[in-house]
Amino acid sequence: MEQAKEKVLKDPVHNYIRVRDPFIWRLINTRVFQRLRRIRQLGTSFLTFHGAEHSRFTHSLGAYETMRKVVEHFMRNYGWTPGERTRLLALAAALLHDIGHGPFSHAVEPVTGQRHEGWTVRLLREEAELRAVLDDVDDRFAEDVAGVIAGETDFPLLHQLITGQLDVDRMDYLLRDALYTGVAYGQFELERLIRVMIPGRAEVLVRPSGRLTVEQYMLARYFMYAQVYLHPTTVGSDLLVRKIVERAIMLRREGVLKDVPPLWDSWMSGLEDPGELSIEAFLGMDDAVFLAGLPGWERSGDPILSDLAGRLLHRRLFESVPVAEWTPEVERLVREAFVQAGLDPDSYAGFVHVSIDGSGNREPVWLSDGGGKWVNFFEQSVLLRNLPPIAVKRLYFPGDLVESGGDRAASLRKLLASLSHEG
Repeated sequence: MEQAKEKVLKDPVHNYIRVRDPFIWRLINTRVFQRLRRIRQLGTSFLTFHGAEHSRFTHSLGAYETMRKVVEHFMRNYGWTPGERTRLLALAAALLHDIGHGPFSHAVEPVTGQRHEGWTVRLLREEAELRAVLDDVDDRFAEDVAGVIAGETDFPLLHQLITGQLDVDRMDYLLRDALYTGVAYGQFELERLIRVMIPGRAEVLVRPSGRLTVEQYMLARYFMYAQVYLHPTTVGSDLLVRKIVERAIMLRREGVLKDVPPLWDSWMSGLEDPGELSIEAFLGMDDAVFLAGLPGWERSGDPILSDLAGRLLHRRLFESVPVAEWTPEVERLVREAFVQAGLDPDSYAGFVHVSIDGSGNREPVWLSDGGGKWVNFFEQSVLLRNLPPIAVKRLYFPGDLVESGGDRAASLRKLLASLSHEG
């Protein structure tokens, strides 16, 4: 590959992001990657933590920089010799791993039925400008980048570095998200964590001296989920985004939604039949376009869409109550109470249950015992093994409408109070 002067980007997490390969610089300057400037890293979390305005663009650059440091550590300290193509493959996969995110990142995925990983692979294979840059390496390079990200690859170690227990994606976003939300929970010693990592054939291994460092990193992940990623307010604002999209799609399908902005129209047309959503329609929708459409929805002739859009636009979010157990009978009672109160349950009621395993023990982390054997880190760490699961089980609703509903909403208020008491 061609050589050029190193480019240095100032970064609040890594201090400097160093780009030494003209190939990587060309990827950064594609429209697919630049679009990530207009996708918030934490979706609607800016409505909970007002500093959380950072983008997928800044995070993706950070993931690239973390991968660069890991690769150089492996090569310098362990004689890892990946070859130039594999080195570029690692850097490109880290840089491009999030290009498939839609508006507000994860918030809309349940509506589309398509996860961002699928769109990332599709863009790598089909978007002309990006594919032209990748093909400059060779005509198999784009497919190999897609395989590393998706896990269908002949480069399993690189896949683990993208989406494993010790991956560059999480290493960057924990530090970055903690910084921009203003919390301390996500802090850990990145340079030290990289230093205790060892390249295995298909996995990342950890030196005997790395146990406490890995525990610190895993605890940072745990507390960020407990305090930031699964914050009940953010869970509710994500739900509100989905309710807006679902209502708009329904009205458009019925032919009663007028004056739809062109970019919205193309995007929603594809959402009605996700298999028909074009690359251009997908790339045309981002956070900025989404938010720009809300004032129009607020003035729409549909009172429900108008109210939902105004709630997100002016931060009049749903309230919620904890629910111990969501059964078909509870759901029936909730829907009946909403209807009796004059509120559409499909638009105004939403039960959300999200959780993660407290130990994070989905895949093993292999720790050297110092005697030539490798042990599962999670089996050795009493601290992590005893962390309880983190869960949000809440029913969301428009508290102002429930309170102002008069006698019609009396049964609903009573039901919500009883659910909250049980939760």
